[in-house]
Amino acid sequence: MAFKSNYLLTLSMMIVIASTFCHAFTVIDSRKLLNSFENVLNTLDPSISNDDWKLIKDPKDPKVVDIAKFAVNSENIISPDVQLRLESVLSGRFRVDNNGTTYELTIVAIDFDEESEYKTIVFENYKDNVRKLISITWIKRKGINN
Repeated sequence: MAFKSNYLLTLSMMIVIASTFCHAFTVIDSRKLLNSFENVLNTLDPSISNDDWKLIKDPKDPKVVDIAKFAVNSENIISPDVQLRLESVLSGRFRVDNNGTTYELTIVAIDFDEESEYKTIVFENYKDNVRKLISITWIKRKGINN
């Protein structure tokens, strides 16, 4: 009888210890994912002073046009029913932080012969030298004041 209760006690303790370790590793992995995602989101946090944003002086700058092309190409990959073609960059602003640069651009793109304005936000990570399309939003059809 004593052997049976010791065996059950030992087995119970092993299960508790194993589940504790599994839970701890899951929490650590979740934190890694959460923290990496928060780093990108924090670059767009509007609670930080808007003074951090700087205007892009030349929307025709090759770097700015390259960011806009990346946004359009990424949207075309994400949404196969949309086939945008970049026409021009109208204006933009950027913000630099420890993780990289966030660009907010107003662009003109053509989709099936219809010219429209879009706002796009792209994050460029310095450490990994990777770009990520945060959003692209239709504003209005070109030439129509809504």
